Amino acid sequence: MNEIVKYDNYMNNLKFTGFTATDFNFLMLLCSKMRDKDTTEMTISFEELRLKTGYTQHPIKQFVSDLERMNDKLMKITCKLKTETRIIMFVLFPTFDINLENQTLTVCVNEKFKFILNELIKNFTRFDLNEFVKLDSKYSKSLYRLLKQFKSTGKLQISLEDFRRRMDILASYTNKDVMSKVINPSLKELQDYFTNLDCTVQYANKRGKPVTGYLFTFQPEERVQPAPQPVVQQQKKPVTKKTSKPQEKKKSTNKFCNFEQHHYSKEDMELLERALLRNSENITKKNDRIEPYTDKW
Repeated sequence: MNEIVKYDNYMNNLKFTGFTATDFNFLMLLCSKMRDKDTTEMTISFEELRLKTGYTQHPIKQFVSDLERMNDKLMKITCKLKTETRIIMFVLFPTFDINLENQTLTVCVNEKFKFILNELIKNFTRFDLNEFVKLDSKYSKSLYRLLKQFKSTGKLQISLEDFRRRMDILASYTNKDVMSKVINPSLKELQDYFTNLDCTVQYANKRGKPVTGYLFTFQPEERVQPAPQPVVQQQKKPVTKKTSKPQEKKKSTNKFCNFEQHHYSKEDMELLERALLRNSENITKKNDRIEPYTDKW
């Protein structure tokens, strides 16, 4: 599996004086291995170091010598953090233990430096170590790192002075040399990793048109969208039938005046019928005792 290098953009501001392409390979592998390890010591075998940096054609003795030489250069790189009241200077890896007997390298990150490799959420540079190792020139490796910082915008604008410092360009190089020996070869080597990569030289608007800086443009990389989370279907709750209570009979009401109507049973109807018949007989007997009507006019 490819190693991923990820560090705070602050690291791109450091000048790695005298670094070779091999030195950069070692350094970037260490950054990859130490990422999110806080200040814990990390032990790496010579075999893994050689394999992942592409260092396979030289004997162990030469390999150890190159490791030692790289660390000597690292020790001379002083990181500096400034605040309003303090200036803090430190080295990147205070522990650099080359064990010839066990053929291992043990390193740890400086307490002051751990923010560059740990808990990176924003303002960071990220790239594939395997791509980085395949590049031949130290200049193409340095430019690769700088461009990766701006992969989402596809635009790096940098002054001539800052470009020379970050790329560790020889002081003897003229601006013409910078273009022919640094920029053009690097663009050719990086074209497989940055689509439509181009460089525009920027000039001052005055006599002689001196070079003031460079504008590197390329097609921005598409942001990788997080994989959609599987939709978890909620299990339907079993439908439980409610046990219905015996319904009470609704009382019917008269539609005209909205009063309750009484429902008579069969026995009630028979009693009512007898009462009506008795009442009718009594009325008939009473009428028989009334004298017939006569017209006295």
